[in-house]
Amino acid sequence: MIGLPANDHACLGQITEVITELVRSGDPVIAELAEQYGTRSALVCWIRSLPQRDDEGDPKDGPKADECNPPQRIRIPAADPNCVERAALYLAVAELLDPRTMRQLATVDTPGGPHTFPVEAGDPVVLDPTMTRNALRGGLYRNSGGPVEMTPYEAVDWICQLAAEAASTFRGGVERMARAREAMRACLAGGGLAADALEDVALALVLAERESRAYGPTGVLVVETTREVLAELEARARRNARRGVELRVGRYEVRPYPGSLGALARIGGRVGSRVGGAALRAFLVTQGVPPSLVAELEGELRREGLTLGSIAAPAPVPGTLAALAADAVVKRAA
Repeated sequence: MIGLPANDHACLGQITEVITELVRSGDPVIAELAEQYGTRSALVCWIRSLPQRDDEGDPKDGPKADECNPPQRIRIPAADPNCVERAALYLAVAELLDPRTMRQLATVDTPGGPHTFPVEAGDPVVLDPTMTRNALRGGLYRNSGGPVEMTPYEAVDWICQLAAEAASTFRGGVERMARAREAMRACLAGGGLAADALEDVALALVLAERESRAYGPTGVLVVETTREVLAELEARARRNARRGVELRVGRYEVRPYPGSLGALARIGGRVGSRVGGAALRAFLVTQGVPPSLVAELEGELRREGLTLGSIAAPAPVPGTLAALAADAVVKRAA
């Protein structure tokens, strides 16, 4: 079923009328293409293989859809189509192959300029090899402007869907994103992040953050919020696994008493925030206190409005989600 355009109704409405009339009148060229390719996937592959010739605005390069601003060239079919002609051709032929599915035209802004494409059952059909599905989905979202409501599990699925397209460019990338999805969903269920899945999860989050920019600030916020939730759940699972183990410095048990801990932080600050903090952290390590426990102690203190100061600013703990999400590690993992 050919529906009304998703936006730009004057321009795309005129083009939609042309397509609808071709289908209604049984245009022999459209019918021949439908018989030749047989399925929508084969039709998409053929249209993607056609060379691109942009519309440079020459009034003699036509015919034109005059309702568009500027007027758009519209040849159906075309041996060297632009994006408008690719989208129009797909709508016409796909309507003969599957008239039950709703499809319509849409135009969105992309880094390369305005781009027109078909939307089928609410999802973009990617006919231009230079475009990505994430970019077109992001454009549709920006046009809709509606609020985003997601459960944590839906956010994880969305993130991995974004990352999977980017990961498809290297060997084993899609499989790694599938493993990352399972690991993140297990973490949401309270199981923490499995050690052998940390690199896959970190890669998924970094790829998704990059791809989410097509959705504007809201898309980036979904990824950042999910990353923070996963990091907190991972830390909580680690704490639960160590429950009952005492935190000791040498032969002394460490307790969050604000007076002594505050004094320790002030001493580190007087020595020099970086040098003093690093020296104190190094001393704690020699006494059997790993940096991860110092970080957890700092987290508990912050809930009480206190802090260890410079002592509590180490680099991310190796092997944790925070450490593996760093760009250098992710590039190495990829």
